[in-house]
Amino acid sequence: MSEVHKELESTDDIHKAFETKDRNVFFFVHEGFIPPPAVENAKRFTDTTDAYSLNVSKLPSAKEHLKIEKLPTAIVFRNGEEVKRVDEMNPQAMKGIEDVLKA
Repeated sequence: MSEVHKELESTDDIHKAFETKDRNVFFFVHEGFIPPPAVENAKRFTDTTDAYSLNVSKLPSAKEHLKIEKLPTAIVFRNGEEVKRVDEMNPQAMKGIEDVLKA
């Protein structure tokens, strides 16, 4: 886990994060570790975004719950609704996530 991402350890934690109002909620869904670029990106948006990590090797049911098809996956929610999802963690695809977090 990084110092920026709060680790989601249960489906209750996921549901509590969904209840966040008037802020972006960013999920970094992965298996194993969080790469440094993901940590750096999360740091850039701490004023507007709550960042969470979800290690599916620790909580396998989350893959089905969040309909995760590829790892890693980045998902942005706002007021409980999914706004953007990227399951290709390349710079071009992540630009779409950054654009949502900036708004």
